[in-house]
Amino acid sequence: MAEEAQKVGDVQVGRQVLVGGRIWNGERLVDGSIAIEDGHIAAVQFAAVPPAAGATVIDLGGAAVFPGFVDAHAHPLIGGLELAGVQLRQARDVQEAVAAVASFAAEHPELPWIVGEGFDLSIDRQASYFARDLDAVVADRPVALRSSDIHTMWCNTAALNAAGITTASQEPRDGVIERDTDGRPTGTLREWGAFLPVLRALPRRTTDDTAEALMRGLQTLRESGVTSVQDAWVELDDVPSYLQAARAGLPVRLNLAFRADPDNWRAELDRFVAARLEIETAGIELLRADTVKFFADGIIEGGTAHVKEPYHDTSCCGLPAWPTGELREAAAAFDRLGFQLHIHAIGDAAVEAAVEAIMNAEHVNGPRDRRPVIAHAQLVDGPEIAAMRGHDITVAIQPYWAKLDSVVRYLTNDRLEGPRAETQYPFRTLADSGVRIASSSDYPITTPSPLEAIGVAISRHECGDDTGGWLPGERLDLALAVRAATEGAAYTQFADHDRGRIAPGFLADLTVVSGLSDHPTAAELISARVTATWLGGHRDAVATADAATVRQGEA
Repeated sequence: MAEEAQKVGDVQVGRQVLVGGRIWNGERLVDGSIAIEDGHIAAVQFAAVPPAAGATVIDLGGAAVFPGFVDAHAHPLIGGLELAGVQLRQARDVQEAVAAVASFAAEHPELPWIVGEGFDLSIDRQASYFARDLDAVVADRPVALRSSDIHTMWCNTAALNAAGITTASQEPRDGVIERDTDGRPTGTLREWGAFLPVLRALPRRTTDDTAEALMRGLQTLRESGVTSVQDAWVELDDVPSYLQAARAGLPVRLNLAFRADPDNWRAELDRFVAARLEIETAGIELLRADTVKFFADGIIEGGTAHVKEPYHDTSCCGLPAWPTGELREAAAAFDRLGFQLHIHAIGDAAVEAAVEAIMNAEHVNGPRDRRPVIAHAQLVDGPEIAAMRGHDITVAIQPYWAKLDSVVRYLTNDRLEGPRAETQYPFRTLADSGVRIASSSDYPITTPSPLEAIGVAISRHECGDDTGGWLPGERLDLALAVRAATEGAAYTQFADHDRGRIAPGFLADLTVVSGLSDHPTAAELISARVTATWLGGHRDAVATADAATVRQGEA
């Protein structure tokens, strides 16, 4: 065979054949080859076979090939916006965060507001932050910083004033304004009801700015090996930006979940339907909008997750985001309109409310293929596990959270001290009970990398130490962890018929990874590198310049 090798860019020339790789067969990596034609997988051979005449042959050089990873719950727009503001993710304490704000403000005197995302909530051991610290470096402009979990905002005095948050402000139903002994806001705002006035006071982003930020976030996911993603928080006002980005060419398949507001969802039902229709009418293959997102509660670290028993040394059970009965009514209404339900529920009481809302929607609206999703389920009890299994409720888990990091050590476990702290993130319990699990990153809250998440899922350790880990009884095995990030997540997208597996007839969405042995360890997965992604047969030229060689088959 006369062949001439060259580096691959964006290749889709007739029939492609991927050779020299190890293919994920649903259980393990096996030597094999994949033929791609017309954007789909035409054949899979678990043996060395000669390529067809005229085929473009891509030699993977021993790399591992997985189905394109599907992220069941992420926030790419927020991830892209974070890259445009104060960089806070590396701050190790309050002083470093304040210094980053001071430096950014000095570099950008033209900005009317200083905005940042992504500070680690545990840089203060009480997770409380003060306007006075920000005032000391920026007093003449508003400063609004949101924590990496997106549930806490840290403001300076100018930002509080711009939002109208004062001593006279009433406590919101679905949020917490932290105050000093005289009732003055201190600078920490928890949950939507508290920080929504700040978000409304921010200068409105242009459609172009929002579209550019979205594309940055989506490209980050693609470079991490993700080819499909559920955007789990979309504001109706941002639909024009999503359409603009999609018309320019999305790097991943994208489904939008519009956020339902507890205070005005009834008045906006028609807007949800109109937005879905607008996206459907646009006819963009990679973009859908079939889902509605609900926040049932907050987070344990901020004391706002809704729990059945009070937090340690308190009489507080957290903060349900919806008034009693309202979540059930809203879920039934959106379900009646044909939307998929996607409910954030972290505390066990919130999980109970989410399960009840889904079951009620099924009861009042009758049977259909719903595929409801509960995201997070950090604490979940036996009755809810049984109901999830019986009502086809998928749990969108975040494997990378399930490790004993500073947030869990200093904030989460302090609030849950006692036996309850030993029941968090019950991945194995859910899977063994017959509940479908779908893996997700919740990017940018934590890493967008499915490989790092799988490494933590099978070790419960941030460095992939297989000998110990946090609550090791809840570790997943490799096959379960990969299936959650492929087949399980594809199911939540109504796409298990053509995504999530490497099989004939499935879309040629593939992720190529270097640095893995035939039986990858957790540490290998955490340090492995994505070297190529295919989306509908098109290879990403940005992330994969050195991933493989291509040659033309003998004619």
